[in-house]
Formats: sequence, structure tokens, C-alpha cells
Amino acid sequence: MKRVVLIGPTGSGKSATGRLLAMLLRWQFIDLDEEIARISGMAVPEIFAREGERGFRDRETAALKAVAERRCVVIATGAGVVERASNRALLRKHSRVVALLASAETIWRRLLEHATSPTELGRQRPMLAGSDPLRRLGSLYRRRAPLYAEADETLVVENLTPADAAARIAASLVGRGLFPGDGAETACWLTRTQHGPDYEIVVGWNAITSLPERLKALRLPKRLHIISDDAVGSLYEPPLLTALQDAGFAPLVCRVPVGEGSKSAAQLGSIYDWLAARRAERSEAILALGGGVVGDLAGYAAATWLRGVPLVQIPTSLLAQVDASIGGKVAINHPQGKNLIGAFYPPLLVLSDPAMLMTLPERQYIEGLAEMVKHGVALDGGYFVRLELSASDLLRREPFALTRAIVESASIKSAVVQIDEREGAHDERIRLNYGHTIGHALEAVAGYGQWLHGEAVAAGMNVATRIGASLGITSAEVVTRQEQLLTYLGLPTSLEGVSASALMGAALWDKKVRSGAVRWILPTTLGRSAVVSDVPLEAVREALLAVGAEA
Repeated sequence: MKRVVLIGPTGSGKSATGRLLAMLLRWQFIDLDEEIARISGMAVPEIFAREGERGFRDRETAALKAVAERRCVVIATGAGVVERASNRALLRKHSRVVALLASAETIWRRLLEHATSPTELGRQRPMLAGSDPLRRLGSLYRRRAPLYAEADETLVVENLTPADAAARIAASLVGRGLFPGDGAETACWLTRTQHGPDYEIVVGWNAITSLPERLKALRLPKRLHIISDDAVGSLYEPPLLTALQDAGFAPLVCRVPVGEGSKSAAQLGSIYDWLAARRAERSEAILALGGGVVGDLAGYAAATWLRGVPLVQIPTSLLAQVDASIGGKVAINHPQGKNLIGAFYPPLLVLSDPAMLMTLPERQYIEGLAEMVKHGVALDGGYFVRLELSASDLLRREPFALTRAIVESASIKSAVVQIDEREGAHDERIRLNYGHTIGHALEAVAGYGQWLHGEAVAAGMNVATRIGASLGITSAEVVTRQEQLLTYLGLPTSLEGVSASALMGAALWDKKVRSGAVRWILPTTLGRSAVVSDVPLEAVREALLAVGAEA
């Protein structure tokens, strides 16, 4: 599939949706009417006035032929382009044709929002010119409806904004494995555990399409309990449910509200009620479809419902794909601190599809980059260097660079977890908490959801390097290069407006505290870190003040 073509009645939002869809896919956008005007040197109304509808249609076909072979483009067409069979043949060639539909009344209302009167509307859109444009609109719609129905996909946009429509089309492409990945390959490896079954981690562009077969290979019962949030569910449930049902599964869906607030005892209780109402059985799997919040919440539900049911992690955020979904940590929050109530509960499968990140909002995408930087600074200096070199590609979500970075980051975490599954005597897994002591404290002090987790970790890492530098543990190079990379990636490094005293108090609730002492993970050189318990409070305060916290 090389291009997406949007068809549908006038006023259905093809141009606005197409522009936003092209931005999501990082593709070129072509408005066919604008292309006609550019080639002819005349606006569409002028072409109609001089040459009539037949002349315009001839120009439309010529313009369509000129763009129909371009790769990686989103094309928004005019409402009548479907009336010529030759045009429809061109549209279908190596393209996915999506029809945007709404009622004539809704379209009429939208059109009048951009015109002062029906007469003005007729001048803007010649096909609606005349004494009764609403009647004309309905007549055209009915005539063309069977042709719109030939589209590969139909999206009713009655109650959708162009941004919503664009996201749903992009998710449909990804969910069906139709978005090309520039040669990005799939990587799979087995993570070994001491306290549960070994499990496979899969990272691959369009890997989501392999989910039904992978679930069959695990010999899971047909009934599946999918837990998702309102944002991810609205995008990915339609293609995913269709694929699972076609494979013989019977998926059921539970939605939770978006955001960190869902990691609560109250929301966990709602999930238990939902499982109980469906008499969920011990052998039936819970599928966590979402970011870190959903993964933690659904994972903890799986760990505790009937003393443990099969769990499959399908992370849809960058943060979850590189970190949160791997290692079996599942939890909910307590008012006193983040993730204070939880368990170690390995999944049967982690399936990460980087293509699903194309629909992730920018802020949520950027926060995940913080966890990558964390892995580089605390555990693998070579990886940090590769992040520096590929930073611009990662910001553009270039498929090959993104997939490769996720594979490497997930591999780093997987290797650490296999050495020290439950943060035991090795002190290896605790290094994965680099930046989290202040990060978790910041989330609690500011109120869950004010700072995204990755944003808080980025600021926490900046504090940690300053603590380490003041103690002579962290090299100046680490302080400088880490802050430069975080800043380039658009991650926060300042704590302006946050109380240093409040952060220090909240840090005492950190899970790494032993005998009342906070254990800090402090970098030494790039890729190496130390666990330090005897950090003077004054050193912590000075580091917080150095990055802008209030005294």
C-alpha cells in the first residue's frame, strides 16, 4: 500500500482530515482541487465558469493521473471524482481508498459555517449553485453513494473532528499491517524468569497483525478480556477485534479513563466487577492494550484475579514499549506514592508494534524518549551514543531508526531483569530506577497527571547527575551530554515552581528506601551507575535548587 485516497461528499472534511493524516504518517499531502488549480492557473470556480463541469472533470482526471503513481502520499479528492470509472480505477491502484461520510444535513451545516449565504456557497462550490443548494446536495449525495460504497474503508465522520478522523484512519492502517516500515524488521527473544514462565518479547513494525497466531501458539482459551483506555480503544479496538474474531477468538473489552488517575484502587475494583460479571475464568487471558498506566493496572488485575490469570502485554506508547511492559512489574498508586501497591507478575507475551506510535500524541511520544536516555546513561554508554546520533530520526519517528532503538532499549531492560528479576541482592534491576526517585516524588507532589512519567524521570535524571557531580561520583561529561540530549529531545530538565522540601519529603516514600535511607542511582560514566545510600540531604537540596526548584 503506497498511498491513501480520501473520497466522499463535499463538506465531509477530506482536505482537513487529509492534511492531519499526512502529518501523522509523515507523508506528503495532496489536495486534488488545489493541484488542478495549480496546473491550470485557475481556481476551481473559474474553471467551471469557463469550461463547465465537463472541462473541469477532464482537468480532474489529468491531475489525478499526474499524482496517482506517487508514493507515500495522502490524496484528498473532490466529491465527484468517483463518477468516472477511469478515475476509480486510478484511485484503487496501490492505494487504500477511504470514504468519509456524514448526513446531508450535517454537511450542509458545516458548509454554511464557511459561507455567508447559500448564494455565496454556490459561488465557492459550483456543483451546489442554483436556487436550492440543499436539494442539490442531497441529489448528488444519493447519486454518488453507491460509488463511495466501493471504498476499501468507510468512516462515518458525523461526530468526529478532522483530527479524530485522521487518527482513526492511521490506526486502521497500522492495525491491518498496511503502513510500510522502510525495511524495519521484527526481533523476538525469550526473557527467562526465576519465579514464573519464560516469555517472548516481540518488537516489530506491523507486528500487531501476528497477534492472533501468537495467541493460538500459547493455547489460550477463545475468550479474551481486553483492558484498554478510551483513547487507545477508540483507535485500535476496531481492527484488533476484527482480526481476533476472524481467527476464532471471542474478545471482550473493558475501557478505563485515560491518565495516571486510573491507577487507583477504585478503578481496579471496577475491573474486578467487570471480570466478575463475565465470570472470567483462571485460564482466560487478560490483554493489556495501552500505555504504561493500562499495562500496570491490567497487569495487577491479572496478577490478583483468581490468584493469577494469563497476561499479555500489548504496549501502545513508547514508554511502555521500551520499559514499562517488560519485567513483570505491575502496580497501582497510593496517595502517598507511586506504584506502592503491586506485584512481580511476568506476562506470557509482550508484543510491541512501533507503527502504533504513529498515532501517539507528541507529548506522550516525547516522554518515552526519557526512558531510552535512562537506559543509555545508567546501563549502556554505546546505546547513549547511538541515541545522540539518531536523535533527529527518532523525533521524526522514522520507522527503521525507531524500531531499532526500541529493540535495543527493550533488550537492555530484558537482560537486566534476567539477572535480577525482583530487585534482589544483585542491585542490578534497581539501576533501572535511575531518575525515578525524584521523578516519582515530582509526580506525587504535583498531582498525578500534571507531569507525565517520562517528563518527571527526565527532570529526576538531571537532578541525579548534579547530586553525583557534587559528591565526585558523576563525571562532568555525563552531566553535560545528558542535559544536552534531553533538551534536544524536548524533555524538561528544570523544576521551576516546585518545592524542594516537598520533593525531599516525598522521596522518603520511594520503594527503594531501606532503613529510612533513600538509595540513589547515580551515574559514574556514560553507561555505568552506582547505588548510593549515604547522600547528604544538603547535597540533594543543592541539586534541586540548581535545576530551579523553590527553596
